[in-house]
Amino acid sequence: MKLKDFDFRIWDKTKEAFLKQEPTLIKLDNERVIAGRISRFYANTADIADMFIGNGNDLEIELWTGFYDGKGVKIYEGDMVKYRTQMQPLVAVFERSTFYIVDTSIEKDLQVDCAMHLQSLYENRDKGYTNQKLECLEVLGNIHENADLLKEQNETKKFHNQRLCRNIR
Repeated sequence: MKLKDFDFRIWDKTKEAFLKQEPTLIKLDNERVIAGRISRFYANTADIADMFIGNGNDLEIELWTGFYDGKGVKIYEGDMVKYRTQMQPLVAVFERSTFYIVDTSIEKDLQVDCAMHLQSLYENRDKGYTNQKLECLEVLGNIHENADLLKEQNETKKFHNQRLCRNIR
């Protein structure tokens, strides 16, 4: 992915909503992330931290994976996706310097080991994938606004998936 294609979205934990598509600034300062709209009241202030309205440290930056689902929807970190005809949703995560789709109903330490690497899915050219589009995936929602989809899955599939994953390893 080239820098011009770099994209992300920001989840505000306090407001429980994504920051809107309005001018947004981000300042990474050691462990601080500040984002939001600039207040006109503070426009002449020297300290940029004083120019922001709200948000503080209750933000999660979710990177775009660089891929689209079969309908052309961007797949971001934290998105729940359906893989082919599989019933349970999988979640896009950024681990070990790459993107995977994981089954969150299995133990956390096994999730990436049992996951599908998005780049590997794309490189499977016999499926005819082009333009960073993964026809086998469909974005169902995200872990913030559609968490109920995962709760139901996790309760019913946890034991079965743990055994299945251990057998694969």
